[in-house]
Amino acid sequence: MSKICFIVGHGRSKSGGYDPGATSGAAQEFKIAKEIAKYAQQCYNATYQEQADLMNYDGSLYLTDRINKVNASGYDFVAEIHLNAGGGTGTECYYHKGNETGRKYADAICDNIAEALGVPQRANGTDEGGDKVKLNSSGRDYFAIIRETKPTAVLVETVFIDCASDLSKVNSADGQKKCGEAIARAVAAVRGAATKSKTLTSSASTTDSLYRVQAGAFSDKENAVSMLERLKTAGFADAFIKS
Repeated sequence: MSKICFIVGHGRSKSGGYDPGATSGAAQEFKIAKEIAKYAQQCYNATYQEQADLMNYDGSLYLTDRINKVNASGYDFVAEIHLNAGGGTGTECYYHKGNETGRKYADAICDNIAEALGVPQRANGTDEGGDKVKLNSSGRDYFAIIRETKPTAVLVETVFIDCASDLSKVNSADGQKKCGEAIARAVAAVRGAATKSKTLTSSASTTDSLYRVQAGAFSDKENAVSMLERLKTAGFADAFIKS
């Protein structure tokens, strides 16, 4: 079972309608964040022995649904992906107050996004890193995905959607991939995740036997579908899902 999960923020409103998150012209937070999260999962699963899940790619889960699913899934780390808004530039990442492990994830993620996209980190008050804590009026964590979930959780504000220079960094598949891969590498570094070994195979076959290779096992169908799409994109036309 996967121990980490990349979660897409927004997508479904409390009333059951569509929640795009922040917008800027035609750009929508949910639509960009879902691709960044997808690329983060793809990079993680292709590069490291440990596997990651992807949650809410189809936008079917409201915030409380996402929280309930996280708490029922046995993860030890989750990262919810967002875009910032309200005037500003750069990247920042929020973690649970007093959680040193969460701070390490947040710090590494901000470092990697800043380097990959060429954006600044929004100072946290003590140094130039983008790792931050935000509290509500009761002194508890402001963001429910951090406050109400069991595992170590961070909320990633990748860039500002209402800043033209920031948006240009993630408003294309290439930029979304760079951002997602930066997040995946940061998470792996903090976890000390082992990379997959590469196996050389002969192109010539000396037998009529067929050898089947399983690419993954998932508890959630949407993660299996995501893997299937990646395999077909990579040229494995005969890939299929078997339950």
